[in-house]
Amino acid sequence: MMIDNSFAVLMPWHSSQTSTYWNESCADVVEVFGLPGDRYTTQVNPDLMIFNFKSKKDADLCKILLSEKIL
Repeated sequence: MMIDNSFAVLMPWHSSQTSTYWNESCADVVEVFGLPGDRYTTQVNPDLMIFNFKSKKDADLCKILLSEKIL
């Protein structure tokens, strides 16, 4: 697994999570930061989803935004 920079937000997969959980989590990120490309990129693997932000400020804001969802 490769992480593009040090401003990564990691969201692990858990068996208790539903597709609605992931739809809402991704929608929250898109509503605040827009589509991937300008401010962040994403990576997915069998263990987690990674949001790689270009700025620490955006990564910190994303952690706060998803704080109830990140275990």
